[in-house]
Amino acid sequence: MKKVRREFFGREAEIAQLLGLWRKRVASLVTCRGRRRIGKSTLIEEFAVRSGARFIKLEGLRPKSGMTERDQLAFFAAKLSAQTGCESTAPADWYSAFVRLDRELRDQEQTVVLFDEISWMAQYSLTFPEILKNAWDDLFKKHPRLVLVLCGSVSSWIRDSIVRNRAYVGRRSLDMVVGELVPSECVKFWGKHAGRTDSREIV
Repeated sequence: MKKVRREFFGREAEIAQLLGLWRKRVASLVTCRGRRRIGKSTLIEEFAVRSGARFIKLEGLRPKSGMTERDQLAFFAAKLSAQTGCESTAPADWYSAFVRLDRELRDQEQTVVLFDEISWMAQYSLTFPEILKNAWDDLFKKHPRLVLVLCGSVSSWIRDSIVRNRAYVGRRSLDMVVGELVPSECVKFWGKHAGRTDSREIV
């Protein structure tokens, strides 16, 4: 059955910024932050659709009592396998997980990889930011048609672990903070119902 694509409203400035990354002809590392359910992952998926790019979405599991780093690694492997057909066994560590992802990337194919809720992914690994930085240097940045997006609703983690981390200086191409839709975009979303909707509900 053909998947029905949802309509997308607004965020044209953000989409334009993201589309501009393809002009660089080198790999791009992007941070995307904002509160939960603001539309961050939908924005990145829309960017991939408009680019005609391959889209791989990998996400962290919400932390809970008894969960371990191995659970996060196993989920990463399962999600990657479901989208690429690669092996699904849990990798031994995060660098091994990133090597497995790297093997599924193709240099001449535009690809958007989304690490969603990255702070959850990193919850049980104090060295996750450094391992990811090494994977970027050793592996991911060598794919000229790759955009890797680090996304999450725990903005403080992305800010402190990536944006303000000196190890990432000169590596990030874009830091995107996703806010509320502007009123005109909200009206477009509500369409013919906007006139019957309380202005506080529209925004």
